[in-house]
Amino acid sequence: MKKILLATVVPVFLAVFLGAPYYLGSKARETLTEQHRVLADTFFFDVVSHQYDQGWFSSTETTVVRFHPNLLSNMSKQLPDNIRTVLDKPVTMVNHVKHGLFADGLTPVRASVRTEFRFDPEVQKILTRFFNGKTPFTATNTIYLSGGGKLDVGVAAFDYEELSGIKLDWKGMKARVDYQNGFKRYTTNFTIPGLKAKLADMGEIVIEDVTMQTETREGSNGMALGSSDTKLGRFDIAWKESIDYNLRLNDLVNAVTDLQIGAFINPTGTIPPSKISVHKLAYQSQTDENKGFIDAKGRFSFEKLMYGDAEYGPLDIDVAAEHLDAKSLTALKARWQKMSTSKIDPDKFQDEMLASLRNEGAGLFTNDPVVKVNKFELALPAGHIKINGGLRFNGLQVADLDNFTNLVAKMNADIKLDVSQKVFESFAVTQARSLFATDAPEEGGEQANLNDKEQQDVDETVRLIMTSMLDNLSREGYITLADNTVKTDVLLENGKVKMNGKPFVMQADEDVLKDVEPDSDTPSSAN
Repeated sequence: MKKILLATVVPVFLAVFLGAPYYLGSKARETLTEQHRVLADTFFFDVVSHQYDQGWFSSTETTVVRFHPNLLSNMSKQLPDNIRTVLDKPVTMVNHVKHGLFADGLTPVRASVRTEFRFDPEVQKILTRFFNGKTPFTATNTIYLSGGGKLDVGVAAFDYEELSGIKLDWKGMKARVDYQNGFKRYTTNFTIPGLKAKLADMGEIVIEDVTMQTETREGSNGMALGSSDTKLGRFDIAWKESIDYNLRLNDLVNAVTDLQIGAFINPTGTIPPSKISVHKLAYQSQTDENKGFIDAKGRFSFEKLMYGDAEYGPLDIDVAAEHLDAKSLTALKARWQKMSTSKIDPDKFQDEMLASLRNEGAGLFTNDPVVKVNKFELALPAGHIKINGGLRFNGLQVADLDNFTNLVAKMNADIKLDVSQKVFESFAVTQARSLFATDAPEEGGEQANLNDKEQQDVDETVRLIMTSMLDNLSREGYITLADNTVKTDVLLENGKVKMNGKPFVMQADEDVLKDVEPDSDTPSSAN
């Protein structure tokens, strides 16, 4: 009897012992195939080739990927030469798959996967310079019996220095992805302890304590839903050369609204050598689905921002968008991804973005969306800004997007403002300075050059004009002006504006200078 039992048990045991690795290898292949699909669907990667060789106890998966050439071309001007070279070459990822119940130790699993990264010789030479013989990138993937698992990815730390004075102290990066079967839901934890970069005599950059945690799940329309929490402990950047800027904001407003507002809102000028420092920056988001519509909310804050000697902050922004058409969001996302991987003239990129909003994104405006500003609070050197309120569209049609009057008529908004008077004055002075620098010489214009005394006179005149305007608005009941603070409630309904509950009427021929006393030093018109 014992011999018969033994003769039965032994073959069964051998069959299980020998067959389990192959079976688990097949199940592991299913998981890795799904992960390959996710990689192949990533718009910024191109899969050059893919091969899977399954064995009895182990398998090998080889995938060659590269960044999408057009995406890289569009980004090339913003990338250093070394990074551009690394991203331009294909990367071979070899997954060494060990399958079996105890492939990862005592805990039963489908498989344990170690990824080997192989680079082009030119890229390997660059990486060796920085990492000094260390393995730059590591990845291990443990696939559980359920088909879910955990993926650990790391980038090694390095300390790099050149005779030119460039120094890089990179503290490394670690990330973990815990995923369910089919990648229908996954969480990510990502940390970068820090980076210090000294760019010879040009400046330096410091980044500390970057963390990101996300929870992602797939919605019914293919939208990624879930939450994120990103934190930055500190960011410092200092530069020793002036930076010129010219932001053509009027072009953007004109393209969206067809309003010819002139060029007076274009910030133009030069940022002098200085330093920017941000402390304790944070961003949280939450996206959910509700009957085919998307509800999203986000919170952005920082404790302090230093620009030179000027201190800003704290900043706290809490906003939400509700009843967003999921199909339009999905279509808009696909259009933007296609744009990023297409060859588009940089001068036409803005037009393409706006065209996508008018076409694929039209449903975002025509399905009665709601935007809420639950909180906007910012402390500035000149005072404070506090805003809360909301905006909604009711019954908007696609044709209304090209008709500003109809757009406003179907827009309802209620915004409460609490702003320091000096903030208005400071903003007006900034805009006035931009006005004098609007016509850039390279575009055939002449840029006004004012000496310090002339600039002070202009600034003071602008402040007096703004003070006069605010006093007039206060007397007429449109705003409350007390303790050097401007408060009002702006209501837009049925195409009409109310401020502090009073219908707002703009005086067409109103003289905003009537309360400003003339400067005795100003020459008379007779001269």
